Amino acid sequence: MTGLEFLDALPTWTLAAVIIGGSVIFSVGLQLLVRWRFGAAYIASNHEVAGFKYAVVGVAYAVLLAFVVVGVWEQYEDTDDAAQAEAERFYNLFRHSYNYPPAAGEEIRTRLLSYAMAVRDSDWPEMERGRRGSDEAAAAYAKLSYTIGQTKSDDIAMLPTILHGIDLLKEMADLRLDRLSDVGGHMTPVIWGVLILGGLITLAYPAFFATHRVTPQVLMTAGLAMIVGAIFFLTIDLNFPFTGQAHIKPGAIDEVIQRMKTEGPVGNE
Repeated sequence: MTGLEFLDALPTWTLAAVIIGGSVIFSVGLQLLVRWRFGAAYIASNHEVAGFKYAVVGVAYAVLLAFVVVGVWEQYEDTDDAAQAEAERFYNLFRHSYNYPPAAGEEIRTRLLSYAMAVRDSDWPEMERGRRGSDEAAAAYAKLSYTIGQTKSDDIAMLPTILHGIDLLKEMADLRLDRLSDVGGHMTPVIWGVLILGGLITLAYPAFFATHRVTPQVLMTAGLAMIVGAIFFLTIDLNFPFTGQAHIKPGAIDEVIQRMKTEGPVGNE
């Protein structure tokens, strides 16, 4: 688990306090330190040049934050949709298994239920720890794949049924790989580095400004730091879809498991 994943695993309010509070302390503390060291009059002499440069820095960082937040939010939604789609494929294969010969269909349903339960009970806890799936789920999928792959029939009319079952299995495998690939988040270390560096520069820039009265300046700086920290907090929370307090849960898969345990060839009848 990386440092960012460790932070994301903290309770929501704790993470918010660490990120937002840390931003405020850094920005206000640096500003007061510079003001104490050089004096308000000396700092004020740089306002004309510093103000122009700060406007450029602020706009550039705002654009970067906008792209990052929109990107991680869209990726979070895509990951959630993929988890829902994976549960749908479980149920589709379950219903489709009743088109096989009785013995083959029963074995497929048994393997499918075992795999779905392994995803819920083994895969998900591992993903919540920042790991890419479990050996139990991988083994259960291998058994399901082997069962479907070995299903044969002398009846040519069964060929579409067998091929469709293989297609559903392939879709399940693709969705599982998509889910596991999202465990570590979507942002690369380079993007994190640029985001953090830009945040530090943005938070440090108020130290180049000084007003005659300290309190209004501190309040303005704290407000700016809170906004930057809040957006950074949101980025961390959304970037890791399977960790943290607002993580994606296996509710859809659990619902499908309950339906597989209770439904028969014609649903609940």
